[in-house]
Amino acid sequence: MGCRDFEYKHAEGIILLEAVTFDFWNTLYKGPPDAIISEQRGQDVRQVLLGEGLDFSLEDLQAAFKSAWKEAYCDQRIYGQDIGPLGQLNHALNYLGISRGSLNHSDDLYQAYTSTLLKFPPELNDGTLETLQALQGRFKLAVICNTGATPGVLLRRIMEQDSILDFFACLVFSDEVGFAKPNPLIFHLALENLKASSQAALHVGDDAITDVIGAKKAGMKAVWLEPRAVWPLIEADYHIKALPELLSLL
Repeated sequence: MGCRDFEYKHAEGIILLEAVTFDFWNTLYKGPPDAIISEQRGQDVRQVLLGEGLDFSLEDLQAAFKSAWKEAYCDQRIYGQDIGPLGQLNHALNYLGISRGSLNHSDDLYQAYTSTLLKFPPELNDGTLETLQALQGRFKLAVICNTGATPGVLLRRIMEQDSILDFFACLVFSDEVGFAKPNPLIFHLALENLKASSQAALHVGDDAITDVIGAKKAGMKAVWLEPRAVWPLIEADYHIKALPELLSLL
C-alpha cells in the first residue's frame, strides 16, 4: 500500500491520511544526558548571578531548577498549560529569594538559563532523516513539542542546522502558544495550520500520556514510539520500536 493510499475505516466512511505530526524529544531527537545539561546550566546561571553579587552554590541552583521544572511538568501534563522558560526562571529565582526585576542583567540570566543545549546539541534519532525524506511530499508534516528550559526559537535553530526544518509545514512549540500536550488545543492548532482534519491525521510520539492520550483526545490516530516496550499500549492505534517502521506502517 503506497503512502498516499494509507486509509482506515471511520464512522463517516474511508478516511485518507493527510497529515503526520511528530513529537520532538525522543522521537525526532535524542538529547544529551540530563545531568550534563543540568550541571552546565547551573554553572552558566551561577556566573551571571556572581556578576550581580549573588553567590549561590550549584546545589542551591539545582534545587531551584528542580522545583521550577516540577511545576512546569505538572502544568503541562495535568493542566495542559506551559509557563515557558521565563516562567521557570522566575520560579527558580523566587525559590532562591530573588526578584528578577531587581537584577541588572536579567536578559543575560535568561540567555544563560535557556541556551545550554546549544553547547551540547541533541542528535537526530535513528532513522529521522530517512523517514522525513520518504514522507515529504506525500503528507503534510508538523512538529508538536512540549518545550522545557530550551525555547522553541532555539529548537528551530537546531533543526535548521540539521537540515530538517524545511520538511515541516508547521512547528508548534508549547512555550510559544501557552498550552501543551496532552491538551487537544495544541494538536488542533497544528492541524489548523496544516489545513487538515483530525480524522485524517496521525501523531507520532514516545510519551503515552502527552503524545498518545493527547492525540486521541484531539481525534487523531496515535503511533507510540517505544523501543523498550514489551507489551502494547492499548490507547495507541499502532506501536513502533524505531522511526523507520512508520514507513512500513504507512
